Amino acid sequence: MKRVTIRDVALQAGVSPATVSRVLNGYDIGHMRPETKARVLRAIEELEYTPVKAARVLRRQRTQTIAVLLPDISNPFFALLARGVESVAFTEGYSTLICDSNHSVEKESRYLDILLAEGVEGIVFIPVGRPDMDRVERLLRRGIKIVVADRRVEGLPVVEADNRGGSRELTEYVIGLGYQRVAYIAGPKEVSTAQDRLTGFLEALAEAGLKPLVVRHGNFTYESGYDHARKILQNHQVDVIMCGNDLMAIGAIRAAEDKGLRVPEDLGVTGFDHVPWSELMRPKLTTVEIPAYNMGQAAIRQFLKGDNQNRLLEVRIIPGATCARRR
Repeated sequence: MKRVTIRDVALQAGVSPATVSRVLNGYDIGHMRPETKARVLRAIEELEYTPVKAARVLRRQRTQTIAVLLPDISNPFFALLARGVESVAFTEGYSTLICDSNHSVEKESRYLDILLAEGVEGIVFIPVGRPDMDRVERLLRRGIKIVVADRRVEGLPVVEADNRGGSRELTEYVIGLGYQRVAYIAGPKEVSTAQDRLTGFLEALAEAGLKPLVVRHGNFTYESGYDHARKILQNHQVDVIMCGNDLMAIGAIRAAEDKGLRVPEDLGVTGFDHVPWSELMRPKLTTVEIPAYNMGQAAIRQFLKGDNQNRLLEVRIIPGATCARRR
């Protein structure tokens, strides 16, 4: 079947191909009679004409494509953030590419090269740690806008949550329940989000005159939460294990159960993020809600507006039932 072309639409509507092009590209406002535009739109519908994206790119030097480069698509927090980006991008006529670096700086760097070659217009970037800044600068020189989400990169606009404040508040809540022997499983040392949460935790403990029994660094995965919690429980008598995110907290709960401990009767556990999975847990996870979906929406809107200001989103405690008042 022959592909319908812009000339076919023009012939059907009784106008020139240039007139059809102006309608397709939004250049008709104030330059065309309404009845002419109506004829063009009717012809497009009748012929089921679909513009070729490659041709539009050549004419306008724009790909209408946004990339989301994130560390782990299997983590529901990042999946929700990406969904927030896509929801706004689709409404504004942009396609969205999802790129998963799988916690690898090398893979992340390779993706930055690929996105440069693909000519995306912008990137919502959640880095693994400190990214290759030479590659980042090269993207910026080529006019590709980058908005960082969740994790800070020096020199780039960021949309993030109040991780430090949320962690302080959660720790104060846990201390208020009577927990004294506190262990903490943090995220990676090179990730600003993990460091902010650890800082808030340590500040709240210090204000209460307490010190952490032990601090270990995981990588925000279920497996690292399980492994670190198992080692903590083998070597320390703890009342509560606080974790830098929900996936590690779920791993910690499983480690406690495998050791024959009950949560929260024998051990308290907290998370951070309030991913959808935490709502399915029994007992319900005590955590802090980070608005991941809204964060994604805010990041793509900053790209669309060309806004280089940093944004800090509010968080809130979800008390849950994996912590209980100590007797």
